[in-house]
Amino acid sequence: MTLLLHGVVRAGHPSTHRMVTWEDLAVVVTDGHADQDAHLALLAELVLAGPVVPLRYGTTAAGEDAVRTGTLAAAAPRLRAELDRLDGLVELHAYLRFNEDEALQAMFDEQWRGDLDPSTDVRLGEHVAHRLVAWRRARSDALLSPISAAARAEVRLPDRDHTEERRAFLLPHKEVDPARAVIGALRILAGVDTECVGPLPAYNFLTEPAETPSSGSCR
Repeated sequence: MTLLLHGVVRAGHPSTHRMVTWEDLAVVVTDGHADQDAHLALLAELVLAGPVVPLRYGTTAAGEDAVRTGTLAAAAPRLRAELDRLDGLVELHAYLRFNEDEALQAMFDEQWRGDLDPSTDVRLGEHVAHRLVAWRRARSDALLSPISAAARAEVRLPDRDHTEERRAFLLPHKEVDPARAVIGALRILAGVDTECVGPLPAYNFLTEPAETPSSGSCR
């Protein structure tokens, strides 16, 4: 029977889902088909009770022996090192969406020094967009600085829009609720539309990256 593989945990992980074990490692598996949202939900549940090395969505094996030999035994040293490094840590995403008109006005007020003549630069739109991204990143650095200070690591996620800043933080479990509070407060204190996703396994902080989730909400 083909098994769908979700994530690697320690063999003693208190998961209620089916696990295939080999020595001190285990893979959480399900039979048949699970969509990407179900895969992500399962991993988000697992990481609340211990470190998880998430596997790419759609990873399968032709039975338990293949899981033991092909997934666990073949990569045991790396998997053990990842689980040790990520113990007690989770990934949290912060999305800040700035109002474009307000962001442009703030950018002009803070950065512009009369060094651009719109009538002579046919690439004005591109130039403004680049400056807006630079302003957005600097503004986000300031707004998210309390989370950055608590994080073990931080990365920028790929842009979707020039007014949206997307960050991933690697945080101790105890810092998740304070981080949520910071992100939520920005709606009132800074007038920024915000969203957070997590806690998640450390998709963006693995030595061999897994597939990163693209949607969700704080749990």
